[in-house]
Amino acid sequence: MNPTDPSPANLDVYHHDFHPHATTTKTSFWRKLGGGSLSLSLIIHGVILAVGLVLIIQVIPQPKTPPPDIEPSGRGGNAAPSLKNSPSKRAVPMAVAKITSAGVAPITLPPSESSAVALPNLTSGTLIGSGLGKTPDKGNGLNPGNGLKPGLTGTGDTKIPVFGRTEPSANALTGTFYDLKQDKRHQTTSLGEKTDWNQITVQLRGILHQFVKRGWNERLLDDYFQAGQKLYQTKIFLPAMNADAAPKAFGQENIPGSRWVVVYRGTVKPPKSGRFRFVGAGDDFLAVRFNGKTVFDFGYDSVTADIRLAGQQAKLINSPRADKEWDRVRKDFIMPEPVTIHRYDTLSPWHRRDLGGLAVGPWFEAKEDGEYPIEILLSEAPGGYFFGYLLIEEEGATYRKTPEGSPILPLFRLDDQVPSVAQPGPVFEPDGPVWKLSGPGKPRI
Repeated sequence: MNPTDPSPANLDVYHHDFHPHATTTKTSFWRKLGGGSLSLSLIIHGVILAVGLVLIIQVIPQPKTPPPDIEPSGRGGNAAPSLKNSPSKRAVPMAVAKITSAGVAPITLPPSESSAVALPNLTSGTLIGSGLGKTPDKGNGLNPGNGLKPGLTGTGDTKIPVFGRTEPSANALTGTFYDLKQDKRHQTTSLGEKTDWNQITVQLRGILHQFVKRGWNERLLDDYFQAGQKLYQTKIFLPAMNADAAPKAFGQENIPGSRWVVVYRGTVKPPKSGRFRFVGAGDDFLAVRFNGKTVFDFGYDSVTADIRLAGQQAKLINSPRADKEWDRVRKDFIMPEPVTIHRYDTLSPWHRRDLGGLAVGPWFEAKEDGEYPIEILLSEAPGGYFFGYLLIEEEGATYRKTPEGSPILPLFRLDDQVPSVAQPGPVFEPDGPVWKLSGPGKPRI
């Protein structure tokens, strides 16, 4: 009998043998071993493990993406978010660090400022400036773009020590380095104890104000530490650099680059008779006295008026009486008002932002057969970056102009060498006149 035949004769057998509820199922070997429970257990443990991994990944902190470089607002030596009540400057492009010297209170430098232009490492004392190539281009005597073709100068690529040569020269100003953080006995001064950025600047500016106001009296700096090494300088053209370069240039490797002053002195003769005026800027301070009278003062701060200049462009270029309070505090400011500021696109970004450019000083007269004592003061307050430029303009002379309309002036210099071009700075006329040194600086008062 064929059990699969559903004929009536076989129907009872069919229902009996193949009714689903009556069918007997064989148990597999895997089930006999408990495979079903094991599978279920493995699945449950897998789910638990996956959830645990997710929780662990969420708890472990992920590495943070470093913030992009931004150019801080404010002043040129220092944008100090970590220092209380500190107006900003251009800060050093490095991690926050403390500068220390024996007995001197540490000052915390801010994070880096302005990465828009690569700055040189000039601690070795080599001057690399921003000259103007003599090859005319497009009819304006300038290279296209920003008016500066890197790598060229008008008269060669002679490297010149930044703050001056160590060997005496027959035609160079003599520079003296002062560290106002310590006295001549290496004891910490009250200025050296300061750590607040703003307090440092205000106190240093007050010291320099008294120095200038009292006739650039050398005795007022006598009690501060002076480097034994003198430097012999023929021009003031110091592109943006770390302020540590100054003490290192004078042989003071262990002195941090803040709260220092350099004064160059000599007696000069002009190449011809005429009326002249200085054009320049310094970070933080640049001032010039000629023939016993201060004839230039422009930087982040003023030594003649004891006021801050950075960020005050709108007030400086406006006529007096625009702001009564400002007019009151700037009454001793020796720069002609309104101040004329020449803009140069080749200057560093923070220089253009904070100072606008190079300021124009008052006219002074000099005769070809005359001999005139001159003193040039450079200073840095909290530290960070530093720069200084000093050009000279002759009344009645004709000068080429940059695309932005500023005159291309010669450097004030005492030799026929000009800096090579590589770094931020104003374009200058490489074939300008050369002044002569006729003797040492003004005798002590």
